[in-house]
Amino acid sequence: MATPCSCSRVSLIRFWVFVAVLLKGNMRVYALGDIHTSIASVERLFEVEKMVISKLKSYVELEEQRLQTIKEYIGDWHGEDANYVRNPINSYHFLQHLTHDFALVEQALGNSVTEEVRHNVSHLRESVDLPSEVDIDGAAFALVRLQDTYGLHVNDLVDGSILDTKASKQLTADDCLRIGQQSFNNLEFEWSEVWFSKAQELLEAERPMSWTVEQKLKKLKQFRKNRSLMREMVTQLVQASNDNIRDRFSGLGIPTSFQKKIYAEHKDYKQIQKLDDLYRRLCRGEQIQPPEAFIGMSCGYISGKHPYQRLTRFKAELVWVNPIVVVYHDVMTPQETEHLKSLATPRLETTMVHSFTTHEARRSQARIGKTAWVRRGDSPTVDSVLRRIESMTGLTTETAEDLHVLNYGIGGHYDAHVDFFDLQNKSLDKTHHRGDRIATALFYLNDVEAGGATVFPTLGLQVPARRGSALFWLNLKRSGTGDYRTVHASCPVLLGEKWIANLWLHEWGQEFRWPCTLNPDD
Repeated sequence: MATPCSCSRVSLIRFWVFVAVLLKGNMRVYALGDIHTSIASVERLFEVEKMVISKLKSYVELEEQRLQTIKEYIGDWHGEDANYVRNPINSYHFLQHLTHDFALVEQALGNSVTEEVRHNVSHLRESVDLPSEVDIDGAAFALVRLQDTYGLHVNDLVDGSILDTKASKQLTADDCLRIGQQSFNNLEFEWSEVWFSKAQELLEAERPMSWTVEQKLKKLKQFRKNRSLMREMVTQLVQASNDNIRDRFSGLGIPTSFQKKIYAEHKDYKQIQKLDDLYRRLCRGEQIQPPEAFIGMSCGYISGKHPYQRLTRFKAELVWVNPIVVVYHDVMTPQETEHLKSLATPRLETTMVHSFTTHEARRSQARIGKTAWVRRGDSPTVDSVLRRIESMTGLTTETAEDLHVLNYGIGGHYDAHVDFFDLQNKSLDKTHHRGDRIATALFYLNDVEAGGATVFPTLGLQVPARRGSALFWLNLKRSGTGDYRTVHASCPVLLGEKWIANLWLHEWGQEFRWPCTLNPDD
């Protein structure tokens, strides 16, 4: 039994424990702190907060600048207009958008968004072939090719005007400098001077003129003097070179304007000049041949070898008799053209040209576009097209090359050339080639908005690209020799793009379908 004394002690202990717990739970009520007790401490806190606010302001300003960079990049996007890049000036600006402009966006994204957003943007861009500086240079020179072929005025191009279309932005002085430099690099000396002059004009027109513009203008004037000297030096060096050295550059797409200076005394100079003049006139849509030259040309329906063609005959237009050049209208459906394009798209590679001096394939300014090979058996559509060619022409496709699909973009073109190898006069393996290219069948897979026609300069013929139609001609004479009257070219695409599919049919297997003769003139 507890004593009265022990009960008192227990009660006292419980009391002090209760007081301790109460004080612990209400410490902030009874704690007075020490910051407020000194104005010096508060002032120090005030100074630090001023610095914190300043840092936050700087951060907000930086974030706003970064966001503004991203907003400007977004605002420059014209994805709502599906035809935006079909204008070559827009395409030029778009390549700059993807390179120069996005570099600033990458800097902005680097410090202002999460790693997840950066990863997503990078992943999207890595899923496609991104342009580089050389692509911008190529687009710049494509504008010069269009200007030269179609007689476009520099002021119209700077203003963004091509035919009845208008680019979203005008060209700047820096753009003109780039175009002038690319003209110079590709030996288009006359055009380089035109563009350098335009760049100087735009810089001199700036008001007020900043110190940076003054310095740029000063450098440009000296730059033009240096380029003028280099132009004379290059021309004289090439003129003094022997024929073997000059032949090594055959097929590289050296502009006619430069060739005229180099080969001015050559025996074939007038013929080259005439061919180039006819090419430009035909590309511009001029009528070369007089109306009486087309007397005897006709249109009609012809039956192919397949029984089905006796019901659905081919619409054939004879556009030239000797050599035979025929246009078949509506021989490919829209579904077939789209199928061939989709089949070829993932296979597209930069188009090459074949050098008869080195027997090697190489890149060339003479041919700008991308190409893909589509083989027999790749799809029922491909096999159907090959059978259709046999029915249209009466020739076998068993010894033909694979179907050759090409896509021409900004200023895409192919200079004047022939399709045959001239095997009788050149040291190429006839067995490997299964004979020479006896004929060409060329299908147009889309309508071209402007430009892109196929022209035969020596015949004075121009065939526009029309979706679903096919162009057919014989490359060889009956005697088996190459017919140089079939020299042809693909005019540069002025607006839009151009898709074609061609098939080169070879001699082997045609012995009883297109018999040869011993007469070299046949």
